[in-house]
Formats: sequence, C-alpha cells, structure tokens
Amino acid sequence: MLASRADVVGRRMAPTRDSGRSGRLLVAFPAVAVAAAAGAAVALLSGALPAESAVPGLAVGLSVLALAPALHALIRGGDLFQPIVPIGLFFFLDFGMRTLLVEAGSDLAEPFVFVNIDDTRGAAIALATLALGLTYAGYYAPWWRRAVRTLPAAHLALPRHMPWAALILIYAAGVVARGVLLLEHGATFASLDLEAALTDDFNVLLQLGGFSQFAVLLAGVYALGRDRARVGVVAAVLAVIAPIEAVFTVAFGAKHVFVFLLVGLAGLCNYRIRRLGGFRFLLGAAVAVIVMFGVVTIYRDRVNQGVLQRPTDVADLMAAPAGLAGEVLATGPGEFLQVALRTLVNRQTSGETVASILAYGDAVNVEATGVDLALIPAFAFVPRAIWPDKPAPFSPQVSSTFRGVEGNRTSFGITHTGDLYLRHGLVGVVIGSLALGLLYRLLYGWLVDRPDATAVGAVLYVALFWRIIFVNAELIPVYVQAIRTLVVGVIVLLSIAYAGPLFGRTRARGT
Repeated sequence: MLASRADVVGRRMAPTRDSGRSGRLLVAFPAVAVAAAAGAAVALLSGALPAESAVPGLAVGLSVLALAPALHALIRGGDLFQPIVPIGLFFFLDFGMRTLLVEAGSDLAEPFVFVNIDDTRGAAIALATLALGLTYAGYYAPWWRRAVRTLPAAHLALPRHMPWAALILIYAAGVVARGVLLLEHGATFASLDLEAALTDDFNVLLQLGGFSQFAVLLAGVYALGRDRARVGVVAAVLAVIAPIEAVFTVAFGAKHVFVFLLVGLAGLCNYRIRRLGGFRFLLGAAVAVIVMFGVVTIYRDRVNQGVLQRPTDVADLMAAPAGLAGEVLATGPGEFLQVALRTLVNRQTSGETVASILAYGDAVNVEATGVDLALIPAFAFVPRAIWPDKPAPFSPQVSSTFRGVEGNRTSFGITHTGDLYLRHGLVGVVIGSLALGLLYRLLYGWLVDRPDATAVGAVLYVALFWRIIFVNAELIPVYVQAIRTLVVGVIVLLSIAYAGPLFGRTRARGT
C-alpha cells in the first residue's frame, strides 16, 4: 500500500533524532575528548609534554571532535542546520585547520602578528578542545533535551496568502536604512573607529537594516510550503534580492551576510520541506563563502590601491558593481581562488588569539566581569545616550595590548573561549561553555526540533542561527545583536500577522 501524501509530508517534517548506539557514542565522545584535552593542557603547561610534537596531534584531535556533528548528520541523515554543526566548523577552521597549516609552513597561513606564542599554542588548542567538548556536553545532555521538548510552543498566526505589499514595505525599510549607513560611513565599516560604531544612531539604523532579512525569510515561508517548493516564487525573490544583497555585502565588507541569507532560505527549505541534501548544502555553502571572501578582498585591495573608489552617493553605488566585476574577471580563477583561501585562512586566528591570552592575559587591563554577561539585555536596549558608561567591547583593547600600539582592530576575534578565560579563568571556560551548549539546545529544540514547530519558529530560529554561531567573537556583542534580532523579528512577525489583512489578505493559521 502506497503512503499517502500527508504521511510522506509528515515523515519529512518529523525532527531527526539521535538514537541507539550512534547517539550514545556522540554523547560519550565529548567526555573522552574533554578528559584528554584537560590532561594535555596540564602536561603542556607543566612542561611534561613537548609542544613541538603535541601541537599537531592536538590540532588533529580537535578537528575530529569539531567535525563530528557534521559527519554524523551527513551519515545519519540528520539536521545540518542545528547550531552545533557550524559551531564545530568554526572550531575546526580557527583552531584545527589553521594550526595544521601553520605547522606545515603553508603559504596560505601568514604568521600571527601579535606576540611570540610558541609556548602556549598547544595549551590554547587543548583549552579550545575542553570548551568545545563541554559545549557538546550541554547540547547533547539527554535530560536537557527532554526538558526543552516539554516547553510550550510559541504559536502565532500568519496570513494564509503572501502579503506582498507588507513584505515589500518591510524590505524597503531595511534597504533604506542600510543605504543611509552606506553613504554616511564611506561604504565599509572597517574604517570606523570604535566610538563611531557605538553611537545610537548607527545601531538603530543597523537594526532597521535587519528588517530586510526578515522580509526575505517570510517570503521564503510562502515560497517553501509544507508540501512543495514554489520554484517560480523562489526564483523571483532571488532575482530581486540577490543583486541588492550582494552590493551591500561587498560594500559593507561583511562577507557572511549574503551567504547566510541564502543559507537561511535553505534552512527554511529544510524545516518546511525536508528535501535539502547534506552534501549539496555543504558544497553550496563552501562555494558561496569562498566566492564572497574573494570578491570582498579584491574590492578592499582595489580601494586601497586607488583603482576603485568607495561610493559616496547613489550614482557611485549603482556604478560600483560593474567596476568590481571587471576587476574580479581580470584577476583570473587561479589567483581569485588563492586570494579567497588566503583571506579565509588568515581570518581564522582564534588559536593564536587564545594562545596570546594564555601567555599575556595578565597584561590586559579590561574592566570585564561575569556580571556584564547577566546585563546583556540591558546592553541591548538601554541607549548609550542614557547610559554613557555602558561597557564597550574590549576586543580592540586586547588587540592593542598584544600589538603594542594604540588603535582599533574590529576584526580581532577574541573568541567566546578567550572572553570567558579573561573574565574568570578556567572555571569561566568550564561553566560558560556548558551554559552555551544548553542555550544552543534551548533555541534549537524550542523553535524547530519538535513535532509542533511552526513557520514562525523556523523564521526566528534561522534569523538567530547566523547570529549565535560566531563563537570566534567576543560574547557580549554577539548576544546583544541576537537579542535585538529577536526583537526586530517579533515586531516584523506581529506586523505581518495582524496588519496582513489590511493588505487584502485573509489571516489564517495554516502556514
């Protein structure tokens, strides 16, 4: 007897769960890795283990641990959009692959520019392994998974038919806000000093720019129905947004934004239809990341060389893509790939950063405490005009201390692990990493990994997904942005749910 269409769709929408031997192994493996990393860290720091032979071995071990969730999902047909998969990939790129390339003397990996850290590089990788293993322990804890499943689902009705006018207005609001930022701040945020980046008007416009993201994701909800993808609608949405988002991505120098918008639509496809192949997703994401790193790097290089100019008005902005496309084509595929890979590798310096913190952390005079982490909601909503002494990100200060010069370096990734270590040492890393694992499971299990998951939950999760996975950044800015993203998302969703009928559509629960 053939299965009915409803049965097929129901099985496709059912969350994938770990079970049996593979599930037990996935829980046990982090425990073994944590014990091994802790022992290696003690041995390295006490001088009982030679660093020159330990560092590559630790990097290989960390790489295996970091890639385990992705490999498990691919082999078992699991969910590649659960947060632990890209977080593991960040640890692999930042601590595993980068370290192995440095050890091999690869031309792709330039030497770290801050300090001499040979004596603490192995200990840094061991600390990262400890942090990742504890994050896994919190994420895969059976009792916590069961507790999260008992939480009530957040239900919100959406119009049955796509409210085109409302979505267009929301998307346009985001485009206008980002356009104002673009023209006011000279196209790339890399030139901003810290004070300019912390102003209230800058952050308000930045959050308004997030409206575009939610408009696209909501359009994706209607284009990717529960039983099928409306290919024509998907193509139309991409035809409109792809050029606009690509221009903003290159102009702002934010290499991940356009990539993760596409990944977000793929994630919606995963949660709405369950047809996305794991290998295709990984291949597509890898290609998109490499292309954007290459294009943005070439743009910045040509601007610095005076070949291209940063847009200063709308006419310049409209003409910029053609000039950049010419420079990219003139580069050639071989050089383009080398530029992209070198930039990607040299952005992943978390291993050296944590090694610097272990070696010279005492020299960093940061006014950062664990209490600050509890005040993240206040940091997100209280403007600096009202709270002038609100703590600022301390990554630039740490960067300046290690470099021995004053100045901002916004791309310096202090990492969640380094942040926790600076605040509370090893105890902070242990408790903080466990807490992060619990938080990742809470967001994933509550919003999408449940039989009664809704389209609203999928949109909120996908929007938060690309905020929280950047574990190579300082903690507070990541979660301040995540909370603001959540608030923006709820506002947009409520607007669509309750204002949608005003645009001539009938509101009903069924999307």
